[in-house]
Amino acid sequence: MRIATRLILITLTAFLLLVLSVVYTTSRPLQRDAPRDLPWTLPDYRDANTNWRVGEDGRIHATVEHFFLEGISPAMVAWFYQQLPISTVDLGGETLPLYHIFHPTEHGRLWVVEPAPGGAPGMARGAVIQREEWFGPFDSTGAARLVEFSDAGMLAIPEFAGIVIGSVRHSYTAERGGTRYRVDTVIGTDLPVLGPVLNWYLRTRVFHPDMLREWQRHQVEEVASLQFFLPALYAQRDGGTHYRLAAR
Repeated sequence: MRIATRLILITLTAFLLLVLSVVYTTSRPLQRDAPRDLPWTLPDYRDANTNWRVGEDGRIHATVEHFFLEGISPAMVAWFYQQLPISTVDLGGETLPLYHIFHPTEHGRLWVVEPAPGGAPGMARGAVIQREEWFGPFDSTGAARLVEFSDAGMLAIPEFAGIVIGSVRHSYTAERGGTRYRVDTVIGTDLPVLGPVLNWYLRTRVFHPDMLREWQRHQVEEVASLQFFLPALYAQRDGGTHYRLAAR
């Protein structure tokens, strides 16, 4: 019985690795939009506090402490994310998806796959959100369910083939007239037997060190951009899902 069980587990592990390898190697390259000429300059991401480590169980634990968002409240940050997949913005006469001004070069598409059960539009508790973006040379696409969403932050749970492969927790804290913003990410699964294999695959084929460095740089740059446009957008919050920004 033990030998039979072991053979079954080995077969399942081999099958999982095969599926992951096929998906990884045959996924189509993302359509990369041309860089946007945005009228602001992002701060140097290297001045932010970022780190990551591999835990004893093989999962990756990553943290980003963003630049302080002066003059921006946690409620404004939550409102922005809720609008992000469903809104457009006029910038100097050009209409863009709101997602495109959230990073000048590395955002493609963001949309709602499954609306929130309560009927709230955009990003809201219970909704499933799909994204297409890239971090330097590395394409990244995937979907996640928002199991928490409030003015205090959000918790996104990504899945692959029905398996939870981590968590991404955004935390917003009011401080000195602004917001302290932190992201804590876990990449991997705690599944018995198959978990270590999947975690190894994620660490070596997907979220390897070069990818992690580019991803954390990207996170710092996008959140740092909020200081340049979020107050102006928030002032228009009662006017629908299309906003206007003046080109500087």
